Formats: sequence, structure tokens, C-alpha cells
Amino acid sequence: MNWKVKKFFCNVLAMTAFTRTHRRQIRDKLMFYDFIKEINVPNVMSPSVPTKSKTKINIAFCSDKRGINLAAVSIKSLLNVSAGKCDYNIYCVVDEDVSEQQKKSLFDLVKGTHSTLKFLKPNKDFDKSYLRHWTKAIYYRTMLPDLLPNVDKIIYADIDIIFCNDLIEADNFEMGNNYIAGVKTFADGYINSGFLIMNLKQIRKDNLYKKWIKISQKETYPNPDQDLLNYTCQGRILYLPLKYNFQPMDGANIYKCHSHCEIQDIQYHLVVLHFSNWMKPWHEKHKRPIFSELWWEHAKQTGLW
Repeated sequence: MNWKVKKFFCNVLAMTAFTRTHRRQIRDKLMFYDFIKEINVPNVMSPSVPTKSKTKINIAFCSDKRGINLAAVSIKSLLNVSAGKCDYNIYCVVDEDVSEQQKKSLFDLVKGTHSTLKFLKPNKDFDKSYLRHWTKAIYYRTMLPDLLPNVDKIIYADIDIIFCNDLIEADNFEMGNNYIAGVKTFADGYINSGFLIMNLKQIRKDNLYKKWIKISQKETYPNPDQDLLNYTCQGRILYLPLKYNFQPMDGANIYKCHSHCEIQDIQYHLVVLHFSNWMKPWHEKHKRPIFSELWWEHAKQTGLW
């Protein structure tokens, strides 16, 4: 069925619901029915990795104290799907409000694995930056070029993400002189910043970090951190396949931005499932988005939920 026709029927059927949340649930279930049916197929359908990667992959998560339990779920999912395939250098940028007990809960996740976890303290460079209604934590990802001066490339992930496959392929992408890599969320090339590959070496080389500080204090973007990255990196963004940031809440936009092959590919080789927007899997059951059960599979294993 043509996606425009599918969207029309989804919207018509959703009109039977009384609440915004329920209408969204109906639309998403109908729009992504095939994905729901296929996404739970065991990983035997994913490409096999014959030997374990010898190189640890650098990845960063950022959070204030309110998001530590969410970060734990994201990290746990990453370790679960990567077991026997690869290990990670995990960096967590957290503020001083995060307690030692909360830090320990994250350290416990890597026990018994060959992955490492290190906490980084945010700097003061973005203290005067525009926040709108968010906290300073939205700028922690833009601090990574300064906080990790000896790291050339890193993967960044939001804490409302779960991983459905390892990041070996993502780590092997050749960045060239591009600053960041991400998945398009609009047809004009605008990307979602929830999953990024960041070329820290090139960012430092071109003094882009200083430009970020200056512009973030001057511009009042609707989405301060994401808009900042999109507009300053324009022309130097590498576009990743949809499987690296599948956001069901993007609805029909997915069909506008991505090819049929990319959409088909996520049914079997999905890597990143991103619960963006207002509906979250940790909300009350009747307010949860589709695929929430996949988030809970990992959440229960952390011992924090």
C-alpha cells in the first residue's frame, strides 16, 4: 500500500479515540504493523559476526541525576546485544548532583564484561547558553570534543534509546572531513541528534567547538542543541541508514526521508530504537508507545525498575 494512502486510513481510524495519546497509539500501530510483527524475530536473522572485534568502541551517554536509571537501560541493552561480539569504552557525562550510589548502579552494569565505564564532569563553557525549557545537560554532547581531547571519534546516544544490535558497523564508518553522522528526520536533510557519530578530531581541527559555544549563547533555537548541530555542521554531515535511529513517533515522515530498502532493512537489522517525543515506555501502561515491551526486557535486568 502507498504510504500516503496508509497514512490517510491511519488518521481516519485514529479519529475514533478520545485522547491525543490513544490516537497516536492507534496511528503508530497501524502505520508500523509490519515492523511490530517482524522486530521480535530472534537475532539469528541478523548478519553473523564470525570473530569478536578486537578494538573497543567509544560511546558516550549524557545525563543529569533524573536520567541515570534511563541511561542504565540504554547501556544494559547495548551490552546485551553486543555480548560476544564487541566491547566498549563507555563515557558518561554527568553533573555533580548524581550520587555515588547512582554511579555505582552504572558501574555494576559492566561487571563481568570487558567493557569499561568512566564518568566525565561537564565543563562550564555552556553555562550561558540558551536552554529554552531544558536543562544544561542538553549541551553535554557538544562538550565531548573538549572533555575527550585524546579521542578522535565517538558514538553518542540519547538515554531514551535501546540497542537492538551491536555498533561494530557504525564504528567502522569512514567520516572523512564530516563533523557528524546521523539519521535524517526531515526530507531537507535535518537530522535527529539522538544518535550521532562525532568526528572529534575534525571538530577540534576546525575550531567548531568554539563556534558552538558562541552561537549557543546568541541564537534562540526551538531545539537548542539539535538545531545548533544541524546548522553549524550543514554540508559536513554524513547521513546514516534509518536502522541507526528508528523513531516510530516520526510517523509518515519516515517514508518521506528514507528509501524502501532502508525501511525494509530495519525489520531484520535494526540497531537503534529511539523513543523520542512525549510518549515513553516508562510511563503508565496506557500511555506507552509501541515497542515498549522491548525497552522493559532490558529495564528489568538492571534491577532499577
